[in-house]
Amino acid sequence: MTAVVEVWSDIHCPWALIAVHRLRAARDRHGLDVTFAPRPWPLEWVNGHGTPHAIVTTETAALAGHEPGLFNRYADSSWPSTFLPAFELVAAAERVHGLRAAEDVDHALRLAFFRDGVDVSVLAGLRHALRLAAQTDPDLDVDRVVEVWMHDNPRSDVAHAFRRSKELPIQGSPQIFWPDGTTTHNPGMTDHSWSGDLVRIGSTDPDRAGHELLRHVGHLT
Repeated sequence: MTAVVEVWSDIHCPWALIAVHRLRAARDRHGLDVTFAPRPWPLEWVNGHGTPHAIVTTETAALAGHEPGLFNRYADSSWPSTFLPAFELVAAAERVHGLRAAEDVDHALRLAFFRDGVDVSVLAGLRHALRLAAQTDPDLDVDRVVEVWMHDNPRSDVAHAFRRSKELPIQGSPQIFWPDGTTTHNPGMTDHSWSGDLVRIGSTDPDRAGHELLRHVGHLT
């Protein structure tokens, strides 16, 4: 039986991209039967405003040295004013294809934004992400997912999930919830702080996400 690990995060959180990437890599490395269920925690709803461009780019620059293959300079002349369309696309993918497709689309959206420098708040950027996801899942019906995104109100799914998040002990993005009900915040990357306009990263453990996955899920699959 497939184990389900919930990942509550914002799609434009660079710390979450690293966590998701490392969890997926550990799953593949150890051959585990687990799905990482993407759960929406839009910081624009949490904080009541969008995350400033400067914060995202500063964190991205600091983290690029830890996972250089995931990050690049943002290249699009358009900067998303909201990331809700991206969350909606993940919900649409889950409606059409199920939870594993939602995971793949969520991961692709993160890569589209941070690695490819694409505005994932507009249709062209969303299609870019879907094409990336289809490289992992050839059965992904890009046009059908777009149709559901455009016409079937997947924002209601995002809003419903976000309401549930208010009952959970979420410290920040990303927050991992394991099948046994325990939770881990930002595995291996919690030792950081802001000093002036710079984020300073202390000790890190790039293997922590994989170790946590084995400890919590390895015996289930």
